[in-house]
Amino acid sequence: MYENTTTFISGITAVFGIFGVFFFIKLFVSLKNMNLDILKARVFLSNDFVINNVVIIFIVGLLIAIHNFIEYLGLGQPEFYYGSLVPIFPVRLFAVTELFVAILMVEWLMYRWIKIIKI
Repeated sequence: MYENTTTFISGITAVFGIFGVFFFIKLFVSLKNMNLDILKARVFLSNDFVINNVVIIFIVGLLIAIHNFIEYLGLGQPEFYYGSLVPIFPVRLFAVTELFVAILMVEWLMYRWIKIIKI
């Protein structure tokens, strides 16, 4: 029932993962050519930039930990909800969606770093 949606979200996650690799390469190359004192000044002079970074990293870590816990318990396997007669929450769909959200948050964070550096 939820297999098509799960497959669709997994595909979108892979596409956004490719964009993430592009952002990472762009950020990494530009950091090598950046004066670190100017970078430190831009980061700490921007409003709430450091706090937002810490919060986003914490939330992404929490999402990945929840996903790994679901996979560890075996709740994310399709057989878990296909073999049941009682309709239950689509755990696999939830697990895939939270990974998608984690990737989006990391890419948003990289985009903010690129914007701070002003590439």
